[in-house]
Amino acid sequence: MKGQVFILISIFVLIFLFSLRAGTETVEIMQSDMFLDDFNNLKSEIVSTIDTSLLNRQSVEGNLDDFISFTEDFYARKGYNQTVAYSVSRTSNQTAVLLNITLQSSNSYLSESLIIRRDVLVFQ
Repeated sequence: MKGQVFILISIFVLIFLFSLRAGTETVEIMQSDMFLDDFNNLKSEIVSTIDTSLLNRQSVEGNLDDFISFTEDFYARKGYNQTVAYSVSRTSNQTAVLLNITLQSSNSYLSESLIIRRDVLVFQ
């Protein structure tokens, strides 16, 4: 009798587990859903590149050119067209970077202009 109860309970547990599995939906993330995230990531990484360049006393223009070249290849593989234009101006203790960032796919387009100003003080 114990064996029959065990088999019966096992069958009910399996039916319950299969019904749980059938009742759940898997969420599939489409690449088009990632477009805004990609654009925001591009903006934040460009700002990080500028900040890191200034902190390490490196060429802002050189590091931006390298990063933009890298991201153009990266986004081209995703089917996006990226355009980043910038100009850098410096005063005695301030650096300002004017950015125009555009990311475009076959059905989406985002563009934003930013001005990034950083005070750079050098202690010796």
